[in-house]
Amino acid sequence: MLCDICGKREAKIYYTEIINGKKKEQHLCEECAAEHTSFRLKDPFSTREFSLGGLLSGILDSYGPAATKEDEKEKEKIACKSCGMTYEEFLEKGQFGCAGCYQAFGRLLGKTFKNLHGGDTHTGKKPVGYVSETNRIVNELSKVDKLSIQLQQAIEQEEFEEAARLRDQIRELKRNEEHRVTSGEEA
Repeated sequence: MLCDICGKREAKIYYTEIINGKKKEQHLCEECAAEHTSFRLKDPFSTREFSLGGLLSGILDSYGPAATKEDEKEKEKIACKSCGMTYEEFLEKGQFGCAGCYQAFGRLLGKTFKNLHGGDTHTGKKPVGYVSETNRIVNELSKVDKLSIQLQQAIEQEEFEEAARLRDQIRELKRNEEHRVTSGEEA
């Protein structure tokens, strides 16, 4: 497929831009993408093969705040303690070297991620079978412990009728447990 703009070179980029609710889709060659889109590729005329990492680093650069000389010096100094990757290497490759890179470059990326994604925390779907640490702990609690937590919440919210109902339920469960233990039944 040929580039939608120049009509001469092979289109390697499918570019979609949504501005004010209007969707614009184009098939672009590297050179036209660098010239006519809201992001700039670092070296569109290079002989290197175009990579997704290069595209992403170009986007990260273009969405970042205007850098001062001090910011540039700080970026040069920062490197991941785990794998040794520098921020500049990250921008060139478009991917982190290890999980420690998130920690090392976090201050530099926070605003960029917010600009790109509208936020800096994941709010999407969870993998099938995913259970958060909090939910795992709650699931492991006994019924009496769960009811005790609910009782405490009811008391704090001054829902005394609910608190009395929960208290009675806890007493009944404990009484049944004691009866099972004294009669030799297993819990």
